[in-house]
Amino acid sequence: MTARHPALAFLFAAFALIVFVPAKSHAGATEQPAPAFTVDGKVALASLVALGDGHLLKLADSLRTLAATPEAQSADWPKIRQALAQVGEQNVAALNWFALPDGTYWSVQEGRAAGNLSTRAYFPKVLAGQAVIGDLVVSKATGKSVAIVAVPVTRPDKAVVGVLGASVYLDQLGARLEREMELDDTMIFFSFDARPLVGLDWDPSLIFVDPTKLGQQDLSRAFRDMLAREEGVARYVFRGKLRTVLFRRSPVTGWWYAFGLVPEGRGTRQR
Repeated sequence: MTARHPALAFLFAAFALIVFVPAKSHAGATEQPAPAFTVDGKVALASLVALGDGHLLKLADSLRTLAATPEAQSADWPKIRQALAQVGEQNVAALNWFALPDGTYWSVQEGRAAGNLSTRAYFPKVLAGQAVIGDLVVSKATGKSVAIVAVPVTRPDKAVVGVLGASVYLDQLGARLEREMELDDTMIFFSFDARPLVGLDWDPSLIFVDPTKLGQQDLSRAFRDMLAREEGVARYVFRGKLRTVLFRRSPVTGWWYAFGLVPEGRGTRQR
């Protein structure tokens, strides 16, 4: 791999974390450190993808389980609300909702909504029987940037009688990933979709930004390059600092996830 991908080899070396594990001491023996091992950038990126996708998949599974119950299949909001509230308590922070096929919907947090979901691009897909995981939208109810997780509610006669969904708050999910990965000041992460639109970011001020429209040629070039590939390494200058990131596209959400370094430290909350 090193010969074919020298940039990747450089990045893995830069990401390497040297860990010494103390050896157990024996009577009369001097304690010596055990051999060192390394954890490289591939592992860090894989952890980011697994954590990000894992939270959304767990939520989708919870909604599917609820969709199979008589309460959900009744399409009666008062019967659904309590069980959906429990789904919300057991998963990542989100607006948790149920919608009828005409787009009318209710949420656990706010009750009946004034808006309608029928015009959302993801909504016909769910009514056709597909689960949606990771569509990026601005919530009609809250105005926040969210990732949609939604599943159809189908009765035994195969009729779709509604949609169970969650609008996952991207800023809170990003903060949770940073805590779970215990990142230090030299490490950054973000994700983006095919538009490209930033979804997750360690700096929440950049969520829902199109990086190609920030007027910075090097940044635009890097994102176009990442969009053209399923995985690899990208290096670019943004706000005066060199960023080196590993990236990989997720088959679950369709997002590109990136994990990288700012060697001199990220400083302020800017990618």
